[in-house]
Amino acid sequence: MFVLGHLGLGKKLAARPFRHFPPVDKRAFFVGALLPDLIDKPLYYIPAWLTGKHGAAAGILSGTHLFAHTGLFLVILTAAALVTRSRPLRALVIGVATHFVLDFVGLSMNLGTLLWPLFGWHFPTYPFKSLSQHLGTIFNPITFIGETLGAAILWSDYRKARRRPVP
Repeated sequence: MFVLGHLGLGKKLAARPFRHFPPVDKRAFFVGALLPDLIDKPLYYIPAWLTGKHGAAAGILSGTHLFAHTGLFLVILTAAALVTRSRPLRALVIGVATHFVLDFVGLSMNLGTLLWPLFGWHFPTYPFKSLSQHLGTIFNPITFIGETLGAAILWSDYRKARRRPVP
């Protein structure tokens, strides 16, 4: 799933808590909905571009679903939110959780990644030959539908918010 799907569909998945978030928590939620990709994509692509090593040849950084796509990452964030009692951090955790759900639905994530390192230290190997091939997955029906629905949700919510009278 790409940006619009994670934001729009993630917002709908977390509709109940999202409805009660103040503006700062809403922003934290949206950051959380994108955070695993904001961490893991550069963590894969930058070394791949610098070394020319892709997939299994890159070692532990073998794909775009790495540390920030693991349950361990979510557990650490959740513990931090509980210890600090930070509402924005709690909203960020909810956003990350929706990211995981959508990656599973979009078939881009598996249990091996989620449960890392219980089944070994390696992550799934990057299945694309280039960044352009990766970006081309927008035309995969599941991804395309997710992006379209996410965009429609965000647009609809934006339009509703603009029509509401200011108190």
